[in-house]
Amino acid sequence: MMETTYQKEKVNNEVEWCQIYDIDLKEKIEKVLLKNRVSYCILFEKPRLFSSDKREKYVFCVNALQKETADNAIAEIGDLESLKGKISFLNRKVEKTYI
Repeated sequence: MMETTYQKEKVNNEVEWCQIYDIDLKEKIEKVLLKNRVSYCILFEKPRLFSSDKREKYVFCVNALQKETADNAIAEIGDLESLKGKISFLNRKVEKTYI
């Protein structure tokens, strides 16, 4: 039996894909990404103590190779024009390492 070998360097190929504040929209996006087999993670950011904005922020991160699939999958939720105020697409490289 062969032993599994691991590389020493970490591969960080995630993209901060979109940012939302609505929990109902978050659940819809999760279902659509799962249906289309897109791997993702969600970064939660609670509001700061003295912040004027008291909403929780959800940032969806997807694999850079699956970004196009995720872009196509979001169309299943509805017209992107109707989602304009609820969702903002970031499309930037994840700066932090979480593992």
